[in-house]
Amino acid sequence: MKSLNKRERLERVLRGELPDRPPISAWRHFIAHENNPEALANVMLEFQEKYDWDFMKINTRAVYYHQVWGNQYDFENYNDVVPTLIKNSVNSAVDLDNITVMPGNSEPFEEQLEALRLIKAGAREDYPILMTIFTPIGILMNLCGERSIGRYRDSPRDKSFLFELIENNPVKVHQALENITETLIDFVGRVMDEGADGLFYAALGMARDGFFTLEEWEAYAKPYDVKILQTIKDKIVLLHTCGIYGNPERFVDYPINAIHWAQSADGCPPIDGSDKWIGDKLPMGGIDERVFGTNHPEIIKKLSKQTLMANRGIPFIFTPDCSVSINTTHEELMVFRQSVGDCNE
Repeated sequence: MKSLNKRERLERVLRGELPDRPPISAWRHFIAHENNPEALANVMLEFQEKYDWDFMKINTRAVYYHQVWGNQYDFENYNDVVPTLIKNSVNSAVDLDNITVMPGNSEPFEEQLEALRLIKAGAREDYPILMTIFTPIGILMNLCGERSIGRYRDSPRDKSFLFELIENNPVKVHQALENITETLIDFVGRVMDEGADGLFYAALGMARDGFFTLEEWEAYAKPYDVKILQTIKDKIVLLHTCGIYGNPERFVDYPINAIHWAQSADGCPPIDGSDKWIGDKLPMGGIDERVFGTNHPEIIKKLSKQTLMANRGIPFIFTPDCSVSINTTHEELMVFRQSVGDCNE
């Protein structure tokens, strides 16, 4: 098969066809650059060019959505990739009334739109570019002063203020979620107008077993996700369900192209065999993100080969199971990037 360009490779695999090799990408946070659109655009373009990824996930700062509704952060002090929370917006049921519909070009959104414009201006035409969007229920959880669940973090529901609000004020909670959703629909429309190819839609870990019940998730998460995603049916959407017990099976009827989950995490199925449940969606992932940043490129090489060989002949997108550590080394990323070329030799 002739070599494909990046856009052709991704489009082919999203149609369920085998390309010349699996599309590959990775992403990380650049906390020293993420509060300045020009700096973020420059570092994202440099990262894309340096490792020749098949698509770019614009890795924005993790809290910009929450800033739209008034959360405040100390950007001089980070907990890994999340700045320290100074003040959150929802501390009582009354505060839910303040979660109103906001313009999709409110200041934190406009910063991301400006970064996207600069990225588009500097990127090659064959680079598919995807903007990161968070699920409304995850945004509301952060507005309540909690970090949305994901990866391997403990998230006991009995310590979550969000569940107290759901139990005692379900109408207000639904209205807040509706207002967040309408705001995101406006923002997503502007993202598409600026030329993005689609979204990396982070459902976070909100589908995790032991947090929401299935009925709660279907009431407070799914309808708002679907409402956003239905507005861009003609665009690429890669959906990420994060961490342990992520239940990727719940997303098979979403209007999306691919499901990205952590096959390395407890309670998650492997990519190999996912054709039995994934329907017309494409599997994405394949290597434990926790290996990156440990200075063990030989382990990354071994794990990459295992995933690529196990899924030879299966259309899928090869990525880490989540964003890689800010301490990830150049050698680690190069070993990972080169693995898709090695698998065809």
